[in-house]
Amino acid sequence: MPGLRTFRTVPDSWRRPLAAAAALPLLALAAPAAQAEPDAGPARVWLVEFTEGADASVLEGAGDLDFTVRHDFERIWNGVSVEADPATARRLGQLGAVERVWSDVMFAGPDARPGVGVPEAQPELAQAIRTTRADEAHDRGVTGGGVEVGIIDTGIDYTHPDLGGCFGDGCRVAYGTDFVGDDFDSDDPDLSEPAPDDDPADCGGHGTHVAGIVGADGEVTGVAPDVRFGAYKVFGCEGSTSAEVIMQAMEAALEDGMDVVNLSLGQSYQWPGYPTAVAADKLTEEGVVVVASMGNDGETGIYSGSAPGVGEDVIAVASTDNPAQRMDAAFVPALDRSIGYRAISESPEPETGTATDALVWLGRACADDPSEGDVDGKAALVVRGTCTFNEKYARAVAEGATSVVVYNDRPGPFGGGGVEDLGVPIIAITDTDGKDLQDLASIGGAPVLEFDGGTVLVDLPRGGLASSFTAYGPAPDLSFKPDVTAPGGGIWSTVPVADGSYEALSGTSMSSPHVAGAAALLLDAEPRLHPRDVRTRLANAAKPVPWGDNPDLGELEAAHRQGTGLIDVIDALDAEAYLYPTGVNTGDGTGPRTFELTLTSHDPDTRDYTMTHRATIATTGDDRDPGFHAAEPNVTFEPKELRLHPGESATIEVTVEPGADLPLGSVFGGRITARPEGGGESLSAAYSGYHGDYLSIPILEHPDFPHLAAVVAQDQETHEFEYRDLAEGETFSLTEGPVLAALIFLGHQPAAMEVSATNARTGEVIVWDREEFLPRSPGPDDAVGVHLKDLVAQRPNALEPGQWTLTVRVLRALGDEDDPAHWEQWTSPEFTLTA
Repeated sequence: MPGLRTFRTVPDSWRRPLAAAAALPLLALAAPAAQAEPDAGPARVWLVEFTEGADASVLEGAGDLDFTVRHDFERIWNGVSVEADPATARRLGQLGAVERVWSDVMFAGPDARPGVGVPEAQPELAQAIRTTRADEAHDRGVTGGGVEVGIIDTGIDYTHPDLGGCFGDGCRVAYGTDFVGDDFDSDDPDLSEPAPDDDPADCGGHGTHVAGIVGADGEVTGVAPDVRFGAYKVFGCEGSTSAEVIMQAMEAALEDGMDVVNLSLGQSYQWPGYPTAVAADKLTEEGVVVVASMGNDGETGIYSGSAPGVGEDVIAVASTDNPAQRMDAAFVPALDRSIGYRAISESPEPETGTATDALVWLGRACADDPSEGDVDGKAALVVRGTCTFNEKYARAVAEGATSVVVYNDRPGPFGGGGVEDLGVPIIAITDTDGKDLQDLASIGGAPVLEFDGGTVLVDLPRGGLASSFTAYGPAPDLSFKPDVTAPGGGIWSTVPVADGSYEALSGTSMSSPHVAGAAALLLDAEPRLHPRDVRTRLANAAKPVPWGDNPDLGELEAAHRQGTGLIDVIDALDAEAYLYPTGVNTGDGTGPRTFELTLTSHDPDTRDYTMTHRATIATTGDDRDPGFHAAEPNVTFEPKELRLHPGESATIEVTVEPGADLPLGSVFGGRITARPEGGGESLSAAYSGYHGDYLSIPILEHPDFPHLAAVVAQDQETHEFEYRDLAEGETFSLTEGPVLAALIFLGHQPAAMEVSATNARTGEVIVWDREEFLPRSPGPDDAVGVHLKDLVAQRPNALEPGQWTLTVRVLRALGDEDDPAHWEQWTSPEFTLTA
């Protein structure tokens, strides 16, 4: 259904701390930003999936259809990418051996900020590898030697001394290619055609940071410092990429013989059936360990995980914060100490060797707020919140401020962007540092900040806890995700030499390569491990992440946010048994659920095990703004105690009954552990489930949507659309405009969406091809726009002048399409089409 458009505007002040450094998420729901023409529409890329046993030869029966096959994914996905107009794509989908035609959706690009580092500034990565005990593996001589790790990202700066300093045979970055070229941006029609070459040099910075976490060896030490790399560049210097390009990179990594592939990227709110997730699963079938970010949309609630991370066999990684992160430093003589800061883009960076003028407290500094101080010729101190950074910045500069300092309105450091450069710096600092500066300013202390080019460690309030940005599972089909957790908040690692060589970034982009490096350590120790065994070993050995927000509700973070917990490399290396599966979906309902786990011994000795259970926090209520609740399920085991002889397996039947006080609509879960007697490593698995009728979650319920609107304009940078309400008696022309749109809020992920138009006079119904496995709307007021012109591009000349209505039908997640009760429907008011 080409026609779905993202309709959202995110104020700068809502952006998460450092989230842009990570992987990536928001997609344009099903179509790129270019407007469709009224005849056949512009050619664009589609992913054509074949039925089992079919191949690209089925397209020989496409007759005189005008399309171009771009790439045949022979090994990782049963389909091809084609370039065609929407009408042709629709007809391809009607061929007998074509399973489905997918929109080649956008993957938003990472925004790794260049920073200033110093060679000795390495505590953050060092403390991260101590947290997971990877440093102890190094002491054993397990360093990833002989293991090859593919980085599908922005490329790698292979000139970086910590990453080997060269590219090609004999170098640490031994393989790779650039699939897109430096100027590529899939979301810009003028830059959306890839210009591949053989040089995967990184001009974005993100991939180099990721590679350093996997295996830097120099001023910083990665998790597996002796691995070799494949660099697969799928992003230009800035901007987005596409599913087609990512899948090509996966295929190349397989052909190059990568043992592990890391994907610090993702498409949020997605289903396991999307092609990138299916292709990643196929890589694991071929013997490649695939590790991917769970996503950075935790603040948008549950069901927020990303593809390919939600793939069935992919290791999806959540994030915990480091105890501290390194930031650029500003010395404050009045405090006799340095504080950490982060420049807000796109303002100028403070120059080394300079200082601010005296700081004066301006206040909240939104447009209608009173000025609480005279900042003319001074530095303005303001507090974050209520309005955007740009509004505060413009207000301060308009009153004569020579620089602007914003302090956080919540604990810890933060970052952001979206300001229009007005020629003076604007920087972000922590809440505690900001309040200290405000106290000084209020008593006439007139503090200044001196920029000496140094760095400082800044405490993170969620050190050891789940990062505020880390995405919640489960997947929309209720499958258990994420799988495990690793440090991802405040990680100091390599960035391109031209950008300062080192920088602290945060995101599941940083936790995913930590697990990829841990997988390399396991393969170094035991090269014959299958990808499933690697995931099982890491998940079984993981330690629970504590719940830090309200200990009265429980002790452990939600299972559908931490997986089995924080990886422990040493226990994974030393494990002498497997507990499988490691993550279980117990489905929905209100009664007991029963599932089986298998415990398999690789121990040379006979050992007794006892099965135990610990509940984790349940999330309740709205998808986007969940509450939290103590789950307290009743869990029984049959058997609860068992003895395993060497090489023996046993099946444990687990019955979980949700607690009587658990609210309907909750996602609950827990950890199950097989504890050996007399020493040895405990083995853990986790489960999650939905308490209630999952089919009862509404999709189209919203006080303001759906409704009809007219397109006003499209932002040339974000490619998002502006809309207005319809004027009374307004008519619409498919050739002259205005463009009619139906704005739809998707309260939960639909399994399918169908759009049709009905002629109010004749009753004729035009039905467009359905779109399947759609994401939900991210925020509480985010809608998607179905543009009538884009729909008509599928079937040119289908709509004649007259009175029409649009009908939108959505199939609830896990619904039966043959059951009318599983569909929701909205029909628009009548509108008038003219020639």
